[in-house]
Amino acid sequence: MGAREMTPGVGFSRRVVLGAAALATIGACARRDASSALKTPAEETLDDDAPFSIEAIKADLLALDAVEHLRSGDAGERAISARTAGRLAALGYDVAEQLFEVPYFTAKTSALRWEGGEAEVFAQHIVTPTGPAGVEAPLRLWRLGDDPARLAGAIALVLLPYARHSQLIAKPSRESLDAALAGKPAAVVLITNGPTGETIMLNAPYAAPYAPVPIAVLGPKPGAAAIEAARLSVAGRLILDGESGRRPSHNLIARRTGPGKSLVVSTPRTAWTPAVAERGPGFAAFLAIAAWATGALPGRDLIFVQTTAHEYDNAGGLHFLESDLAPKPEDVFLWLHLGAGFAGRAHHEFGEFAVNPLSSVDAQRFLIGSDDLIPLLAREFAGQPGLENPYPESRGAVGELAEVFAKGYKPAFGMLAAHLRHHLMSDRIAMTDPEWVRMAAIAARNVIRARAEAFR
Repeated sequence: MGAREMTPGVGFSRRVVLGAAALATIGACARRDASSALKTPAEETLDDDAPFSIEAIKADLLALDAVEHLRSGDAGERAISARTAGRLAALGYDVAEQLFEVPYFTAKTSALRWEGGEAEVFAQHIVTPTGPAGVEAPLRLWRLGDDPARLAGAIALVLLPYARHSQLIAKPSRESLDAALAGKPAAVVLITNGPTGETIMLNAPYAAPYAPVPIAVLGPKPGAAAIEAARLSVAGRLILDGESGRRPSHNLIARRTGPGKSLVVSTPRTAWTPAVAERGPGFAAFLAIAAWATGALPGRDLIFVQTTAHEYDNAGGLHFLESDLAPKPEDVFLWLHLGAGFAGRAHHEFGEFAVNPLSSVDAQRFLIGSDDLIPLLAREFAGQPGLENPYPESRGAVGELAEVFAKGYKPAFGMLAAHLRHHLMSDRIAMTDPEWVRMAAIAARNVIRARAEAFR
């Protein structure tokens, strides 16, 4: 059960968001073009790097840090979409929204309770609500390899293996959950055992709940008392009460029409959390490259896509790819996908759930590209830990980038990672650095420029 089981969208609305500011910007660009012959090489380089300034990138990261979270269709995500649309329109792009419906759950109460204790949980989407009364049953602690029969009728606290978890249907979580569900529990609480011990929110299938019973997630640190209660099989109650259903959200598509083949740049917009290090690098690099491309690639067909519903196994990206709004693979000279967390902060891990942030970028990040791009990627990303050793697409890809390759878009490349605070509410501004974003974005720009010159 995955994102490919999407129901049809509710339609597409094209909205061009051009006004006086955009026209003024276009006029300014024209004036710059007219005077470019008078500039020295040093001045040209300065202009080329101007969209990638530390100040601009920091402002974009701070915009994400100001929102509560980026869940699809919610207030924070809508605010970031509006900000992005305004920026792209001011650069001269035609901006459109591809509308469709996304699942949601607005919690009133999400808690696991037992005599003398309570833990706040996160309802696993798509949510099977319990109503205000909740599900009452014995708490039972369980891990893969235990007898699932002992979970019958119980609230199963399932200990996941240690990992930087991110997806419900990824092997470490899926195997444990499927085995536990075979025991027919009344409800399940997944204990997301990760580096910090905090609750890790998991991406979910788009079409329907994973199972007919309520499922929640809880970190072993906030869930320590609940785990002890489950060892003793005390009576408990899981409450997942709130408003649920589907609501509108949209992919944002910006285009500057030109002759010849297109450049496509894509990045997700949504996340369970504020996601400053998860979404922020892609968000800031996306806007910087969009600003650079308007002047550096004159006359080129440019398509910039910021997608919704990433939390639902890349549903927004798939919705765009499977629509007639996506260009044909043979009409694209390069696709860049700016995925999650590629400029997250490195940490030392020591002891149980003890981590210490470092002043360096997390090297546990990946650069993946079409096989014929690998020499160019290695050259342009040289010296950037983790990215300096690109992987060919023939060895496999993940996330939205895998979907891009699967649809036949080549050459293409992308960056992605699950940084240490990936899918945690503590993923705030301190978990990244504008300089790391800038370095990766400039290297990506250089790859685009090289490929554009090859397709003159």
